[in-house]
Amino acid sequence: MLQIALGTWVVAWAGHALAAHAADRATATASAIERLGHKDAWVRWEAAYVLGQQGPQAADALPDLEKILANPAEEEYVRGQAAWAIGRMGPMAARSLPLLVRVLTSKQVSVRRNAAHALAELGPAARTAIADLETLLADEDPSVQASAAKALGKLGQEARARATLEAMLRGAEGRGAYWAARALGEFGPEAAPPLAHALAHPDPDVRRAAAFALGRIGAPALSALRHALNHSDPTVRRQAVEALGWIGPDAISSLCAALSDPEPGVRRAAVRALGRLGPAAQQAVPALLEALRDRDAEVRSTAAESLKQINACDPGRTPQAE
Repeated sequence: MLQIALGTWVVAWAGHALAAHAADRATATASAIERLGHKDAWVRWEAAYVLGQQGPQAADALPDLEKILANPAEEEYVRGQAAWAIGRMGPMAARSLPLLVRVLTSKQVSVRRNAAHALAELGPAARTAIADLETLLADEDPSVQASAAKALGKLGQEARARATLEAMLRGAEGRGAYWAARALGEFGPEAAPPLAHALAHPDPDVRRAAAFALGRIGAPALSALRHALNHSDPTVRRQAVEALGWIGPDAISSLCAALSDPEPGVRRAAVRALGRLGPAAQQAVPALLEALRDRDAEVRSTAAESLKQINACDPGRTPQAE
C-alpha cells in the first residue's frame, strides 16, 4: 500500500489525487489544469503539485503554470509551486527559461527559491542564467542562497557553489547552516568533511540535516564518519551513527564498531540502524548477539528486535534479551 510520508494534509490530498488518475494521464492533466483556475489557493497549489509529479507528461500545462508564475498578485506558495512544477518537466520546459529568470528578482521567497531550482532542471539551456543565479548567492534568505548554489552546481559551477554552502554551514546562524547542509548532500565526496564537522553544530536541526546529507553521499562519506565516531561529544557520535544508517550495507562494519561505544544512546542507535538494514546485515549477527548481553536494557531489547528484522534466527528460537 502506498504510504504518503509528507507532512501536510494538502500533500496527502495531492498524492491521492495523482494516484486516482494514474490510469489516465491525459484526464489527470486536464483535470489538474482546470483546478489551476480554482478560486481556492490550496486547490491551485494542489493542482500544481499534481502536474509537477507527472513531470514531462504534463507539458501541456506549461502555459497555465507560466500564467500563474507570471502573476505577482497570485498567492506566494502557489506561484512557488508552479515554478517547481515547471522545473519537474525538465528540458521540455526550456520555453519557460526567460520567465524563470525574471522571477528570480521576485519579492516572494518561495518564488525565488523554486525558480532557481527549476532553472537547474532545464539542462544546458539554463547556463545563460548563471550570472542571474550567482546574484542569489547573496540573497537575504538562506533557503534561496542554497537553492541557487545547488542550481549552479548542476550547471557546472560546482566549486563556487560548494564554497558558498560550506561558508553558510560554518556560520553560527542555524537556519542558514540547515539549508546549506541539506544542499551539500548533492555535491558528492568533497562535501563529506564539512558535513561531518557539522555533526557538532549547536543546532540539532543542522546536525540531523548533516547526517542525512552524509547518508546521501553514501560510501565516499565513510572515512569522515568513522573519524566522527571518535569524537568526544556523544551527540556527534550518535549523529554519525544515524548517517551511517542512511548509507546502508557499506556501513555495517562501522555500525558494528559503534556497538562498543561507551554511551548507551550511541549503541542503541547503532543497533536500530543495523536492524533497519534487514537481511543485508547478516554479517552483523555476531555483534548483535553480543549486544544481547549489553549492560543497557534498551540496547538488549533493541538488539533482539534487530535480529528478528535481519531474519537471522529460527522463528522458534528468537534470542531473548537478558
